[in-house]
Amino acid sequence: SSTRFGGTTSKVLLDLGGIPVLVRAARAFHEALGTTPTVVTARAEDLEALEALTRRERALHGAVVVEGGPSRQASVAIGLSALPAGIDVVLVHDAARPFVTPALVRAVAEAAWRDGAAAPALPLSDSVHRCADGVFLEAVPRESLRSVQTPQAARADLLRRAHADAATTGRVATDEVGLLLASGARVTAVPGDPGNVKITTPDDLERARARLSWTAGGGAA
Repeated sequence: SSTRFGGTTSKVLLDLGGIPVLVRAARAFHEALGTTPTVVTARAEDLEALEALTRRERALHGAVVVEGGPSRQASVAIGLSALPAGIDVVLVHDAARPFVTPALVRAVAEAAWRDGAAAPALPLSDSVHRCADGVFLEAVPRESLRSVQTPQAARADLLRRAHADAATTGRVATDEVGLLLASGARVTAVPGDPGNVKITTPDDLERARARLSWTAGGGAA
């Protein structure tokens, strides 16, 4: 819904180095996996623009665009129902992560195919403390903690079962890893990519544009 971006503009349609944010992500998937069934969930007001994008962008050719729900979890459930039958592994990706690499997409897909479910994760570098009412309460050991990225992948049957269980119990999770773990699935942690950042705020978009300008000028990403 782009609420943290301001709510009026879909951040995934914004220009990033001459290419919409969504298209940058889609091209990585197309390079990694070829032409595969794709569903894009979106706000009602963005459906027409996204459908036009699928007609002119090769990496999104044939993608189905559907209206999402009030939350990520609801939108993924809608996206799952829009996929054709016979899908073995489903990858769920934040379209606002335009710098995902084909190598990361392949690694997650292969791990999910092998183990049933997988997601990219990064170790935490900052100290972590539990707080309440603006006061530090205790230090939390960070050695076993991970920051989870997307794409998050699972065998279609496992992911559908996880969403069905959540619908029955009323369980709410912030990502597929949470739903899968709650349903009893084992999820493999694949080494994440520090460059696979998510555009959440206007400042994030400006940093992403600066990153492209820097790399275009000869810097390293």
